[in-house]
Amino acid sequence: HIFTEGKRTQEIGQGQAAQVVCSQTPFYAESGGQVGDQGLIQGPEGTFRVSDVQYGPGNVSLHRGEVLRGRFQENQEVILKVDLARRRSTERNHTATHLLHYALRTVLGDHVRQAGSMVAPDRLRFDFTHFAALREAEIDSLESIVNQKILENQPLGIRTLPFAEAQAEKAIALFGEKYDDLVRMVNVQDYSKELCGGTHVTRTGDIGLFKIVSESSVAAGVRRIEALTGEASFRHIQAVEKEYREVAQSLQARPGELAGRLL
Repeated sequence: HIFTEGKRTQEIGQGQAAQVVCSQTPFYAESGGQVGDQGLIQGPEGTFRVSDVQYGPGNVSLHRGEVLRGRFQENQEVILKVDLARRRSTERNHTATHLLHYALRTVLGDHVRQAGSMVAPDRLRFDFTHFAALREAEIDSLESIVNQKILENQPLGIRTLPFAEAQAEKAIALFGEKYDDLVRMVNVQDYSKELCGGTHVTRTGDIGLFKIVSESSVAAGVRRIEALTGEASFRHIQAVEKEYREVAQSLQARPGELAGRLL
């Protein structure tokens, strides 16, 4: 089916924005803090660029975008192609949030609970319950734990099981969330078990590198961590090192002397 401006239509042409519904789709619709996929839908007479995917009435996936070329008609057979590089980057960030959650509970205590998240291809954001700003040593510990688990290159396990069984295995569920009788559990060994419907890497080593870039308060008793993984974290470190070298050069300081020159 095809929808434009909220109304069903039989056909769309080049440059037209629309929402397309297919009988099946490999695209991930935005849910649980993870953004929707992007990619292409190719038909016999045209190409449709998918810029976002959202759930519509009846939990159908609405592929939002526009016609790049040609035209589309209802009931045509199409090929759907997810932007794989973007999906992989999103998967790295999503699995990293699970490892970060485990690290937070390890460093700060079992009172830590997820209070929200945002998982995109370029970054991740994780909100959690805690009563104070994190100290530098605590942030260092979080990074060390997550990166150690990445280096271990542990496989991820994904199972569908009864909710009661997942609870018995002490899987972490979002507070206030309503779950069906059957749930999807994502685990990394025995230390991270969470109910989650998102996409993930195959092994923790696929994440590459984890780097926290900020920690702040968003509400009373709720803190926020923003972090990067993979290529984004590498580019961030390169940028910071470049700035460090430029400052050191301007002060005519050698590596390791910069802090002393500034005091």
